[in-house]
Amino acid sequence: METSPVILKVLQTLADRYGKSCSLEELTSLVHLKVHSSITDRLYAAKQRQSYLLDALLYLDDQGFIFLNSDTDRSVITIKGLMKVNNKLLWN
Repeated sequence: METSPVILKVLQTLADRYGKSCSLEELTSLVHLKVHSSITDRLYAAKQRQSYLLDALLYLDDQGFIFLNSDTDRSVITIKGLMKVNNKLLWN
């Protein structure tokens, strides 16, 4: 399965913040996703970016790459996730 750019951006952002958790709002501001919208649709675009990120977080949590705490809405990368992001670095 090919990894989507959104998933890679989320993993890289969480890897850069290793040892710290991020909320969905923090990730939305850190992960820059391009969503087509007009100036009047900024609120809709922000919600759409959060929706894309939430889908990616749910997938990554299901695969064991991150831990998503549904009570606090915070995510942290796992060792498996770090290996996915840095596999070339770790194996060379």
